[in-house]
Amino acid sequence: MSPRTGAGMALGAGTAPEAGTALGAGTALGVWTPSSPAPALFPRRTARAVEALRRSGWAVRTAPSAAGLHRAGAADPRELAADLHRLVADPAVGGVIAAAGGWTAALVLPYLDFDLLRAAQVPLIGYSDVSVLLWALAAHGAPAIHGPMLVSEFGHFTGPFAYSVAGLRKALSGTGGDLRPPGRWTEDNPWWDRDDERPLAMHRATPWRVLRHGSGRGPLLAGCLPAVTGLFGTPYMPETDGRILFLEDFGMGPDQFLSLLAQWRNSGRLERLAGLVLGRRSRAGTAPGGYADFDDAVLHVLAGTGMPVVADVDFGHTEPRLSLPLGATAEIRTDPLLLRVAGPDPSADGEQTST
Repeated sequence: MSPRTGAGMALGAGTAPEAGTALGAGTALGVWTPSSPAPALFPRRTARAVEALRRSGWAVRTAPSAAGLHRAGAADPRELAADLHRLVADPAVGGVIAAAGGWTAALVLPYLDFDLLRAAQVPLIGYSDVSVLLWALAAHGAPAIHGPMLVSEFGHFTGPFAYSVAGLRKALSGTGGDLRPPGRWTEDNPWWDRDDERPLAMHRATPWRVLRHGSGRGPLLAGCLPAVTGLFGTPYMPETDGRILFLEDFGMGPDQFLSLLAQWRNSGRLERLAGLVLGRRSRAGTAPGGYADFDDAVLHVLAGTGMPVVADVDFGHTEPRLSLPLGATAEIRTDPLLLRVAGPDPSADGEQTST
């Protein structure tokens, strides 16, 4: 998404959630803008999203800088970190949802108080470049959910997808179970506040696919491939050995995909995974020469490893999407295909930083 300027907006406090909404200790979702300043740039879509969040049964609490505009973000990274700390300290807040993704979430990392975030046990929800924050939280024992964001998923003209809302509720409640594909999907992403006052173009969903048979079980780790690969060599990289790794990307050709997966292979991390789950392709490109076979690219990089691999799962830059709690126990079986998420894995608790 290419940002454009726009008037800022005030985000209200919301109303009480419907009975039965499970949010852990709190009953509201906090809105935080750690990356793209979408609320300032796209006020109409943001207002729609806040109202949709309320209609879905959640009260809304917003960070002071949620609708701000400063350089490429909503506020100075120090201020953004302080906003998150205030939200998780609010006893009414049971989860914090990122406004949108972008490119600058990693700037916030040095200013986060991981002791406070671990003690609060209030999950951060998001994906795209917000993945780097989710992984840093996981590395320090704080909860995180790879899931929908406010403006991108709740701001649709026709409202959020029921599949996405139900998945988020399930993840927030800590309820496990089998993951199942949606009946339809879309990669349609009209320009916000200009072309988005229409229904999205939908496609019949193709089945989730097995690229390599096998079984695996371990703590779940989910993120956006180009974002989280940038954590290599930093203190924010969580442990990856024995994990079921969910990786998604967007707008990439197989050559770019190969380059990033090669970093995982060359580091020795790839062969120590318990399983690999790849997101449904979004606006996929081709390499020079016309090479466009992502399956071949994946299996080429994975040659000599033995983990099961599943592809085209709905958890990235397509919709509707799953919500995946980092650290929960995940299981893969491929004959027949089964993806299951249980409760948090006690062996994944605490600080697990890996460089």
